[in-house]
Amino acid sequence: MNTRVIVDTEPGSSHEGVPGIIKLDAISRASSVESWLDKHLDALALAVVAAGFAVRVLVAGRSYLNPDEALHYMLINQSSAFLAYKASIAIAHPPLLFLLLYFWHFLGHSELMLRLPSVFAGAALCWMVFKWIGIVLGRTASLIGLIIVTFSPALIALSAEVREYALLLFCTATAMYFLERAFQEKSVSQMCYFSIFLYLAILTHYSALFFTVAIGLYSLTRISDSHFPRKVVVAWASGQAGALAIYGFLYVTQVSKLKGAIAAWGSGFGQSYFQAGSMDIFTFTWRNTSNIFLFMFEQPYLSQAILLFIVVGVLILFVRDLVSRRGNPQPSHLGILLVLPFIAIWGAAIAGKYPYVGSRHTVVLAPFAIAGVSFLLATVCRQKLSAGLVIAALLMAASNASGDSMERGITREDQSRTQMIAAVNQIHQSIPRSDLILVDMQSSFPIVYYLCDPREINPTNTVHGPFNQFSCDGYSIVSFPVWKLAAVNFLSQFEKMARTYGLKSGDQVWVFQSGWGVNLDTDLPSHLQQFRCLTPKSFGANLSVIPFVVGPDFLPAEPLTSCGK
Repeated sequence: MNTRVIVDTEPGSSHEGVPGIIKLDAISRASSVESWLDKHLDALALAVVAAGFAVRVLVAGRSYLNPDEALHYMLINQSSAFLAYKASIAIAHPPLLFLLLYFWHFLGHSELMLRLPSVFAGAALCWMVFKWIGIVLGRTASLIGLIIVTFSPALIALSAEVREYALLLFCTATAMYFLERAFQEKSVSQMCYFSIFLYLAILTHYSALFFTVAIGLYSLTRISDSHFPRKVVVAWASGQAGALAIYGFLYVTQVSKLKGAIAAWGSGFGQSYFQAGSMDIFTFTWRNTSNIFLFMFEQPYLSQAILLFIVVGVLILFVRDLVSRRGNPQPSHLGILLVLPFIAIWGAAIAGKYPYVGSRHTVVLAPFAIAGVSFLLATVCRQKLSAGLVIAALLMAASNASGDSMERGITREDQSRTQMIAAVNQIHQSIPRSDLILVDMQSSFPIVYYLCDPREINPTNTVHGPFNQFSCDGYSIVSFPVWKLAAVNFLSQFEKMARTYGLKSGDQVWVFQSGWGVNLDTDLPSHLQQFRCLTPKSFGANLSVIPFVVGPDFLPAEPLTSCGK
């Protein structure tokens, strides 16, 4: 067959405007783009990771600490690492991040400085997801996965908070990378690296249990279906025994002592657990799985599409494994790996042990979801890097277009540091140091961080019955034994407090609220007529400073200046 290539395309030539030549030129340019992307893929990936790091730094520096973040700082701000460890085991999180933060906080205690470990872990996560997907699903899927993990709104937000999730995801992704290398290279050293990062994940967050179960079952499937050297299998089994020992240590030193607190924590998730009397299991599964993807990608239609992509992708992987059993290639069992973590958490929700919910509590599923959608999109793109890059970029652009906050009940504008600075200035300008400041439990953590010197936490601390009192910047602050002060509990709690502290009719007190949910400045007037004339100072929807006086019956009342009194 003869091939004729026409190079004369100057205006006026006999071939001007020939469609075939234009098509050849377009194909040539596309081929050049593919070749360049293939040659420089790692450099492009590093540039994407750098961009993701910059975005996370920006997000980490623009908002004030939420109650959970401020609590993390309070727990690690101790005089020794041992005391920080002892403080950390009082809440339902393993100790690794607290010990890391203890040493880190000597470098600084600003919001950005405290969040930098998560920022670094979030950026490193992007690189490890790229490397892991690359060796299990190919280069195009790895590029798509990199774009998604780097610019997922939820993963950006969690990588810019003083929380465990960025470190957890980095450890799980790195563990999967080394496990795959151990299987492919039949390497004992790579299997040891897998075990180390598995241990780090276990010591970071308790949701790593579902990862541990899933990756353990996947490994057993791979080992039973292949012929690995005995030393590799022994290294894997030894690593699993070490993981079991760590869980035993955590149970004895922490979990067994927190059973009541963990049960109370889980009671707030409602429909995140399966309740046979309220809905059928199929409705529960579809609704909550959809919410998990909505949490990760924010846009309803986009998240539904991505969920569908993953279902189709996993089915293709299962079919591919079934076909490979009839031929020479060994099945990869990747479909099993991508499904097992979802089944593990879903099963825990059915048993009433862990919420199957669209929130940070199930973000351990993110790498598996991202791998599934990356595989299908790479298949649809016929493994073309340029097409995969464009599609992934468009998906993430749409995902970030909503501007919503990952935190339910708090908008990004309401989380601005300027709002908290204004609230603290209001306290200094309006509240005499002789007046009590009242806070609920979740508000007590931010006020300690922002009103006190961050280097001094609870300089004095006294307990009067159920109430905790501490001094902060010359103010006396009383913390109520409820997570959130609301109209349903405020009157009774206030009366107990007033009697406990011997307050008199007419004494002025102030309520400071910061955190999730509706504050008293909105909740009280909508439920109780006598508070229709409250005069709060609000700083967005989630920060309030509200004056009250003690009434003759020790119940709260509006100041006399309200409503022209």
